[in-house]
Amino acid sequence: MKYRKTFAVVGAALLTMSVLTQAEAASGPDELQQEINEVLSNTQGGVQISRNEIAWNGGEAIMAFPLPGEETAPPSSAAAVKLQTKKSGVSAKSVQSASSGSEALAADDGCPTQVFGPDWYCFYQYENFGGRRLQWNASHGHDDLVFFSEYYFDNKTSSWSNRGGNYIYVEGRSETGQDRSCNDNPIELWIESPHSSKSYVGAADDNKADCFWTT
Repeated sequence: MKYRKTFAVVGAALLTMSVLTQAEAASGPDELQQEINEVLSNTQGGVQISRNEIAWNGGEAIMAFPLPGEETAPPSSAAAVKLQTKKSGVSAKSVQSASSGSEALAADDGCPTQVFGPDWYCFYQYENFGGRRLQWNASHGHDDLVFFSEYYFDNKTSSWSNRGGNYIYVEGRSETGQDRSCNDNPIELWIESPHSSKSYVGAADDNKADCFWTT
């Protein structure tokens, strides 16, 4: 009888494991997390702050991914809003007041609004502000170029939104794979005027952005 009970318990455990394995197989791999892991493994200093976001340097740059089944990244999560508030130097109270009132924390394209200060700007993986969104609020002079390769986003920009007051100069590398050429001999792609956006950069400039600087 003891052997029969033991076999019964083992059999039940194996059946449970089989059901769990089948359920996991049916659900498939977590593709969103795989995308996030790929970016983290190809960059330095990034930290996953939510289900679909990575932040660098305390929120100076934040990358948001579309959630499963969606084509565009959602507005900033609570974790990202907290970093945006701190990084831009505005008070949490003013942000909370704006969110409970009529002011939007994000534009229709998902880029943070001036609730978080005057200098937010975003780049998007696909046209019509689709795919991943990579956002900043810091100014970067010509001697402080930002290289998209540091965020695994080189040659991936198809649309953009400049919610701030700076001009943004976007350029490409003149030598494939050489970030230095984006500084020494860049290819000028486009200029983003303050408070403007573009749903498609055009075929000539699509997926060619490698670096940028701002006023």
